[in-house]
Amino acid sequence: MSVSVAEEVLGCDVADIDDFVTWSEWALARVGFRPSNALALVALCRDEIMDPFEAALSATWGRPFDVGALGGLVLVGRTGLAAALSHAPGEDGRHRFIAFCFPHIGIDADGTVGRVQRRGMLRASSACGALVALRAQLTRGEVAGAIDPDDVEQSLLSRIIGSSVDLGRVPSLVELTDLARTIAVADLRRYVDLARAAEPVDVAYVSGLLVHLPDARDVVARVEAHVLIDEQRIELPH
Repeated sequence: MSVSVAEEVLGCDVADIDDFVTWSEWALARVGFRPSNALALVALCRDEIMDPFEAALSATWGRPFDVGALGGLVLVGRTGLAAALSHAPGEDGRHRFIAFCFPHIGIDADGTVGRVQRRGMLRASSACGALVALRAQLTRGEVAGAIDPDDVEQSLLSRIIGSSVDLGRVPSLVELTDLARTIAVADLRRYVDLARAAEPVDVAYVSGLLVHLPDARDVVARVEAHVLIDEQRIELPH
């Protein structure tokens, strides 16, 4: 599959991971965020095929603090963010986070959305499996129930994302994945605000979709980025 086909399917431009990471270093340096003074937070799905993307981020930004769960949602809450805050550099009196929120989606060689060919498997499988399962649930008209103690993350994902979907309308998998992205950013911002107390914390929120293409090629799409410094919002062009 060519990149142009992927762009047509997604309705937007895509970028290679290396180009994206290079851009992130350049753009964030312009507003005072550097690998030496910031801690990266990654909200990525638990899927092992996310590892190359996390490795690329780590190579530039250092080992990150993992805040992600199934679907890339952020479930660590105030306590988790308080722990991250205690790990963040602060030599100049300010703590800085760079939050990378990237749920993922596959597109196979036939252009089928939600499918990816994993190493060693004869058939393509789902990506993101948790979001594919949620969409199937919405298609059946099922609403989220109580939290399942044997399936905590998926049942939370169903409640959190499902409650943001209009009743009677089943979003496409691309729409659902993008919704997971916006929810992850909003939840992470809320947890940071709860954990920060009176401490000065500057946060860069960088989000998008990680897209798995055939031949183990990953690209990013729908990137959005802004920084909050003393609650002043600065958009980062990309």
